[in-house]
Amino acid sequence: MTKQIDPRGCFLVVVNAGEALPAAFKLFATSAEQKAIIRVAGGCKGFTPEASAAMMPFFLGGFAEKEQNAAGKIIRQYKGVVFSGGTANADDDGNLANDMVTNVPAVLADAYGVVAMSTTPRTADLALEKKHGGLVVGDTVGTRLDYRQTAAAIIQVNASQQMDWDGDVPVYFDFMGDLKDAGYNTAVITLNGGDITRDEIYGALKRGIPVIAVEGSLRETDAFIKAFRDGDWTDTASEKRAKLVKANKDTKVCDDIVADCQAVLAGIDKSLVSIVKLTDPASLLAVMAQRGLLV
Repeated sequence: MTKQIDPRGCFLVVVNAGEALPAAFKLFATSAEQKAIIRVAGGCKGFTPEASAAMMPFFLGGFAEKEQNAAGKIIRQYKGVVFSGGTANADDDGNLANDMVTNVPAVLADAYGVVAMSTTPRTADLALEKKHGGLVVGDTVGTRLDYRQTAAAIIQVNASQQMDWDGDVPVYFDFMGDLKDAGYNTAVITLNGGDITRDEIYGALKRGIPVIAVEGSLRETDAFIKAFRDGDWTDTASEKRAKLVKANKDTKVCDDIVADCQAVLAGIDKSLVSIVKLTDPASLLAVMAQRGLLV
């Protein structure tokens, strides 16, 4: 179950842009049994019902190798940090759902005892959800924080200004970079997603952080796979291009995005990239083992 190292529950910090994550937050990463940190990145728009249903079994099957019997004793597993954005949906009774990419750390913490952490940009004034008091960081109740984590960081411009949803990306890359320099094994697993996920994929590769792209999760993750494997860039930034065309606006920015992505891909060690299938947890398990992420 989740390692609630702080006896009060999920440790929470609020950090202004340009500030480093406080040591009190970073120290939670050192509480993991394994020197490893994985970022789970992606969006949820456009998920098919089948893809949504496959997501949690995919992660549960890919983060632990079990004996093939009814008891399912764990042979080896991931024991490091798993972190993502920190939001969660809840039902009318206040129970948090497991229907978004951002819930993966909590699910894995409950199943395998990983250290679950998050960074989340504050995109609206903070609020306490009116029925159950959950902390909400955006303009909808669906942006309440997932309190089932070990530690969570809210990122803001300052006390009076909000951010866009990509505001925490530089912060978490710096966090991962520091741990990488300290000898931690790192990876970013991407599913689905739009502009922000695309920036996370290529941003990770630029920093020498391995990317595990989940095929069949749609949108920019599948667009990246298509570009990497087939040299076909037609789906990269395609959603943005379609919006600009619909608004009768210049699409040159999309051409620039593709050119930047091509430059990144041309300059990296291709072994940084692994492709796994959403419907095949064993494919993730194999990559996790190959990258030394199972102990």
